[in-house]
Amino acid sequence: MLEVQRNRPDLISLSMKLDFELATARLRCRPYKSADLCALVDAVQSSVTALSPWIGWCHGTYDQQDAHAWIQASRQNWRQDLCYELALFERRNDQLIGSVSLNHLSPTLNTAELGYWIRASAQQQGYATEACQAVIRFAFNTLGLTRLEIVTHADNLASQHTALACQAKFECTARNRIYQHSTPCDGIVFSLIPEDIHPKRP
Repeated sequence: MLEVQRNRPDLISLSMKLDFELATARLRCRPYKSADLCALVDAVQSSVTALSPWIGWCHGTYDQQDAHAWIQASRQNWRQDLCYELALFERRNDQLIGSVSLNHLSPTLNTAELGYWIRASAQQQGYATEACQAVIRFAFNTLGLTRLEIVTHADNLASQHTALACQAKFECTARNRIYQHSTPCDGIVFSLIPEDIHPKRP
């Protein structure tokens, strides 16, 4: 179970529920359900060209078996407080347009990594930024985390633009930070701390 710091020395345990939901102006964000299987397959298959260079599991043969395994693993991660992944749905038509997640949670360091992807047909419309901003507030205000990292491929300019739009700060180019397709590559590391979204008054 994830333990989080809440501006005092004692640690408070927080057990997340699978009926959790975040809402933004245009999106509903919630844990994956078994009923999302076909929608997930459609989102992935329609976005292989756009996403496969950056996401190892996004490939042309992605099918219902892959989606089923992904959803079950995602729900188990929520139960065990290992990773909080949210499916993103457009409120106007309930279409699944992507995911945002808090992963690599570290109770010792009180940190997590923020990841996101948006289906090809919904890209360049600000959805990733909108969803990430909601999850960032949740991470800092509710979970009490004190640092988030965003790691992108060096050539993934869209993800880098999203990080900057969320007020993340560039920190470094980390050698061999990403391991994908059995190949290590450099990663661009951005970070967020609570003061980035709640500036301290002078």
